[in-house]
Amino acid sequence: MSGEGPAGPGLRAGGDLHPGLPLPSAAESRPPVPAARARRPVRPEGAALRRPSGRDRTTRHRVPRAAWLGAAGTAVAVALLALWAGRPGGLPALDRAVREWLAPAGVPPGWAVDAGSVGAALGYRVLWVPAVVALVWAARWRHLLVYAGSISVIAATAQVVSGDAALVRVVREGVTGSPGHLGLTAWPVIVLSTVATGSLLVLAPPGRVRRWGWAAVVALVGGLVAVRVALGLDAVSNAVAGALLGCSLTVLVVALLAPVEQFPVTYRREVKAHLRLDAARTGRVRTAVREQLGLALSGIEPYRLDGSAGSTPCRLRLADGPPEHLFGKLYATTHLRSDRWYKWARVLRWGRLEDEAPFSSVRRLVEHEDYMLRLLRDGGVRVPAPVGVVEVVPGREYLLVTELVPGAVELLDAPVDDALVDDALRQVRRLRAAGAAHRDIKPSNVLAQGRRAYLVDVSFGELRPSRWRQAADLADMLLVLALAVGPERVVARATAFFDLDELAEALASTGSLTIPRQLARLLAEQDRDLVEDLRALLPPHPRIRVQRWSLRRVLLALATAGGVVLAAALLTLNLAAGGLL
Repeated sequence: MSGEGPAGPGLRAGGDLHPGLPLPSAAESRPPVPAARARRPVRPEGAALRRPSGRDRTTRHRVPRAAWLGAAGTAVAVALLALWAGRPGGLPALDRAVREWLAPAGVPPGWAVDAGSVGAALGYRVLWVPAVVALVWAARWRHLLVYAGSISVIAATAQVVSGDAALVRVVREGVTGSPGHLGLTAWPVIVLSTVATGSLLVLAPPGRVRRWGWAAVVALVGGLVAVRVALGLDAVSNAVAGALLGCSLTVLVVALLAPVEQFPVTYRREVKAHLRLDAARTGRVRTAVREQLGLALSGIEPYRLDGSAGSTPCRLRLADGPPEHLFGKLYATTHLRSDRWYKWARVLRWGRLEDEAPFSSVRRLVEHEDYMLRLLRDGGVRVPAPVGVVEVVPGREYLLVTELVPGAVELLDAPVDDALVDDALRQVRRLRAAGAAHRDIKPSNVLAQGRRAYLVDVSFGELRPSRWRQAADLADMLLVLALAVGPERVVARATAFFDLDELAEALASTGSLTIPRQLARLLAEQDRDLVEDLRALLPPHPRIRVQRWSLRRVLLALATAGGVVLAAALLTLNLAAGGLL
């Protein structure tokens, strides 16, 4: 970018302003953001607690009670089936009595024959296909992967061990060298109990609905057991043990891979990043903030969720002010997983961009944003004053606390005059002078406090960015301001801070990659193409390509495509082997 030197764009090496730039006023030379009065207390040297919370960090996770119950049930079922291996029935007296009661004359009753015919015609797909459709509609991908994987693997294993389908016999012969059965009886009961239990756990939320659902599962599986016993296909003891195995194993898998505490069953289309601020979580936050920052909170509530998709923003009400409120961003393992998937997808689509490496922990995620706030503030960029980082759950949940800018609203919700436009552009110039990039300039991240502009949400911030990344920041700010006052007025004000070549270069780097999603949506709703209108007001400039092709990107794309094909083939094979197709 023309005019850019060691001291940053718009500044010469000796610190002089670029010709044509207004001289800084006395107010600009002072720190641009008033310091929040709430500060982390200085603990005395003789403090008893080495860590602010007094508790050591731990990586141990509490195993859900459902997982223990599932493991116990699985162990009992496996032990019984192993003990009864090779027998027609595990408990001969009980098996004989139940068989004579269901089929007194030793001939299968008509109701059992009719029920067996209906069940064979419908198949298991009458349960698992609607469940998959519901999960896709609700966009609960974790539940979908766990559900499809568990029922396909368990069903395929049960059939391979003792099924009689042609595909199953081929697979069994290839694995064991013999197409004969391996001694596991009542495999249809195992498959049905697995599908029914899995459908219940991923579709029914805990509470009354799930309790009634368990009654339906017991009735459905019990009906199949009665039909097969009446037809003389299974002994009741083996069938009940098989049902226990299918149900318990499914409960164990779902409880470990998709615990309801972290992945609730819901049908509301909501942003996954917005954690529920229930009584338990808010209680932990209050305790942690009091112990680690010395601040007593009287309330915690969600705040401006519409502009956030990577954290849980909240407003913290102080019991003793001023200030009356602080701002908090709650980060958890959910956001860490989202960050990894997001950056993985970006690598596939656009190549490895600058500073796109995923974070290794939640603590690193929140540390980065706190660091960027302090870096930008020291560089003269007007950002909220950082207060501190709070460890809510060691290794899993952290809270970044900053000042809540008083009287500030989103720029598009404020009356925008020339002074506010100039100050917003001045923040971009200060970003460049500080050697940093915001990388997420959009309407919800540019606040207006009278005639002063604040940049918030610096979690994507980058130190020492490249030329095109700085150009993209300028272009995004131009587009945000153009939404408020129009492109002609924006360009007229921007020429006092940037050369025409710099402005043209910024628009030349603009594309679907560089424009944040919220800003892109607002631009699409306009009657005019603001990007082209801005380009028409500036000198022509060759488009700047931001695609980054590399061997790593090619190999990652091939590995991803191969993994998807392999997973789909394996899932299809398991569903076919398990009799689910």
